[in-house]
Amino acid sequence: MTSDAVDLDDDNAFCEKIINEIHAVFLKDTELTGFEIIPMPSNTNKSPVIHAEHNLGLQSWCIKYIYEYSHRLILQHKAECAKLLLGNSPVSGGLLINSTTGSSMLQMSASSGNNSIIKYLNCAILINPDVTTFWNLRRQLFAKNRLDITREFQFAALVLSKKPKSNEAFAYRRWLYLFQSFDAIDWSFEIGLCEKCADKSTTNYHAWCHRQWVIMKSPHLLKFEIYKTEKFIRKHIHDYSCYNHRQFVLTKMLEGTYFDEHDGRDFSEIMHYVGQLMECTIENVDDLLRWIIPSVNREVIHEIKLRSFLYCLNVAAYDLRLCEELKSLYGESKAFENHRRYMIKFIVDWCRKASCILASGANSPHSNCSQPVNKITKLDAQDSAFLRAVKECEKSHNTPQHRMWCKLFLDFDIE
Repeated sequence: MTSDAVDLDDDNAFCEKIINEIHAVFLKDTELTGFEIIPMPSNTNKSPVIHAEHNLGLQSWCIKYIYEYSHRLILQHKAECAKLLLGNSPVSGGLLINSTTGSSMLQMSASSGNNSIIKYLNCAILINPDVTTFWNLRRQLFAKNRLDITREFQFAALVLSKKPKSNEAFAYRRWLYLFQSFDAIDWSFEIGLCEKCADKSTTNYHAWCHRQWVIMKSPHLLKFEIYKTEKFIRKHIHDYSCYNHRQFVLTKMLEGTYFDEHDGRDFSEIMHYVGQLMECTIENVDDLLRWIIPSVNREVIHEIKLRSFLYCLNVAAYDLRLCEELKSLYGESKAFENHRRYMIKFIVDWCRKASCILASGANSPHSNCSQPVNKITKLDAQDSAFLRAVKECEKSHNTPQHRMWCKLFLDFDIE
């Protein structure tokens, strides 16, 4: 045996030893919550695997060796699986062994039993969770009942603790939910996981998309999102992802005729906003409706739809004030301005659509509309005193960009 072969065997044995230590931690601790790579440029003659208080750490000096070793084994396993499908490869243990190479690396791996490939997948994914092949192999193992669904959810969360923007980990969780009973799913935990990931990494598109997926699956959580998103915005004032999610939540609330039963008749924010624009005092809902939807017959309005409509407008008016508050505290920001614009558009659009969505005979938000919804927002800006007042107010933001935005999105021709 050459010296190069001896060195290779030593390296393989070294990697196998560390991987087995990591696997032992997985077997021992069923409540692992965090993984981290600990900066350590050189070997200190101690185990690089650190396990404390349900957290797993791996010293950085061994990452390259562990990943390359696991990667080779996984690709070998994948290649041999493909050969097996063609019926020309022998199988040994949990890994499929190439009969022509017979390397000590594969012999060592095969002896560890039916679940041997799992420990290599664990290490490879923890180090580099962006490789789709690794996750697809996990899916195959899960489909063969080789993996426990509870542990798989835990593993995906562990990956996200290190890389909170991992789209593959979020996608894997969504895939796992296909096999989970709806009644057994803790959707609140999923929202919390998304929030932790977004908190760790700003503009976390994948976390917010996953959160929206959760909301679509479990609409009852909408009622908490208004409070949660405001808290997040006040902590991360320039992270527009949360503003965008709040806009999504508000739209879904109105489309689903949601209103807060405990706060469903307090429309002080929209009353104050309209009162300021109209330079008058608005004391009740009837006064408010006379300004914002003067052409709608109060007697034919569906009460639940009206409460949802006013509740959502109230949130939008609150957000206009929130943007002004944040601007006064932190100065100009594109996030504040863009969110303010969205809320102005939200109020204007839905006031124009009110006659279509509030009638008691309507079975859906737009069932009584004589025009497509995208055309309704392009009505004459003179259709109510309130909209004329909004237009006058927007003139104060007299920049070329804002004038163009008003023209394109509000159909306000501001000279």
